[in-house]
Amino acid sequence: MVSTASSQHYQALVDIGSNGIRFSISDLSPPTARITPTIYQDRCGISLYDAQNATGTKAPIPSGVIEEVLAVLLQFKRTCQDFEVPDSNIRLVATEATRNAINREDLLGQIEERTGWKVELLTKEEEGRLGAMGIASSIGHVKGICMDMGGGSVQMTWVVKKLNGDVDMSPVGSVSFPYGAAALMSMLSEVSVQKEAFLQDEIASKFQRGLETIQIPSSLRDEASQNHGYTLYLSGGGFRGRGYILMSTEDIQPYPIPIINCYSVRASRFFSNLEESPASALAFRVSSRRASQVPAVQLVIKALAQAGIPISKVTFTQGGVREGLLYSGLAPSIRAQSPLVASTLPYAPRSAASLTTLLRDAVPDLVESELLTSTINLLYFHGSLPKDIRAAAALRSTTTGVLAGAHGLSHRDRSMLALILCERWGADLSEADAGLYDSLPKLAGHLTWWTKYVGRVAEGIANLFPAGVVRDDEPTVVVESGVSSIKDIQHCWLKITVLRQDLLGKVEVWAKDLRKLGKKKHWGKQESGMKVDVDVRI
Repeated sequence: MVSTASSQHYQALVDIGSNGIRFSISDLSPPTARITPTIYQDRCGISLYDAQNATGTKAPIPSGVIEEVLAVLLQFKRTCQDFEVPDSNIRLVATEATRNAINREDLLGQIEERTGWKVELLTKEEEGRLGAMGIASSIGHVKGICMDMGGGSVQMTWVVKKLNGDVDMSPVGSVSFPYGAAALMSMLSEVSVQKEAFLQDEIASKFQRGLETIQIPSSLRDEASQNHGYTLYLSGGGFRGRGYILMSTEDIQPYPIPIINCYSVRASRFFSNLEESPASALAFRVSSRRASQVPAVQLVIKALAQAGIPISKVTFTQGGVREGLLYSGLAPSIRAQSPLVASTLPYAPRSAASLTTLLRDAVPDLVESELLTSTINLLYFHGSLPKDIRAAAALRSTTTGVLAGAHGLSHRDRSMLALILCERWGADLSEADAGLYDSLPKLAGHLTWWTKYVGRVAEGIANLFPAGVVRDDEPTVVVESGVSSIKDIQHCWLKITVLRQDLLGKVEVWAKDLRKLGKKKHWGKQESGMKVDVDVRI
């Protein structure tokens, strides 16, 4: 049984979609509300769209299907009681398939009578707005066009998330198209190859008109012109299925981040090789149902390419109506938080602020501040493990470890933080972990060497302050850093002033270790780095 104090922050949601029903309980207590930690989630594969269109002609939802819906809702009600979720914190929403059901009033009436819960019917505009908010919750920085593909419809809008946490989007909310994966598969079953081409033309034409309808602001259009196109953010199971296929055919194999959220590809790759068969899609972590809908997803993507909308990059997200509902309820100040920092705050040492300042002073302004803050927050997390597995556990902390479920972390941030923490514990790995260690730098890119540098600086700080405590009344060390060019060779320089005599030995060992990193033989397989000059003063 969970504690009543923590359960007051629990939010339970039921999303009655066209392809299935999703259940979740999330913990919105501080300080991690920004990443909406999920403490329970489940999905029931009841397709209300299929239930109404099984014969090819739209019919009421059968009584047997309604009974199935009631059964899973009553089961979830018991789950909410077990987690002690307050009744006021339980919300049910329904989308396209319920909204358009012939006997929707009967369905909604029976749900209220049997469960005591009222279902909110989302309009097309509300569904699109919440989907866009879900996308905004999924990524630290969002600026571009959003599309959400459900079972019954596809929504399109634009979104710009500001630094203060406010989210701007189309004044019309979104444009909805009746081309969800299930709906489109039903259409495809009734048309010939020639008519399919006409259907693609129709969808492309509507996408073009939809782009005009959502009224993209001139500032976003100008930026897209400079960047050779918009960033396209995609959500919904159909689109994510395409993402898994692309992830499984990346040049980096196996792809080191097995998380679809924040996975990005160039537009040219997204629109290429759209001939994947439903059968072969099963090999790429795509469910049998999603695999059967591959032709519909492919048709939507082909139509999107035909529409001629300028797109430079495509980013897949885990956000949808559920995430949008939760994110919409957060204060702008919480929405403005860095997901990376928020996800690591529970593990911060007592003197995290002082230690972070020390790390920032020791690292030139080439590494993002949020990454340094998160490094300090997790600086001691793996210290209780046996020495021979600390580096390995740290390496996997962002993929299958403590941050695996953190919502909103980019793949680059996951790779960089993993490499930094691994280095902080000496990067002593077994052969079983070597593959991941070698593949993550391909996502970190030109900053790979800096992950080694930050990790070694962090290790030195941890050795100076083993309990994570910096005493305000006791001077310890002062550091300065920067980058300079000497005879066309890049140097990272670090000045360490020791204010407490007993720390001198540890600082000299720290300095020696950092100087080693400046030698080419220690740069790693990327063969890029800098010479490190360390000046220790007393």
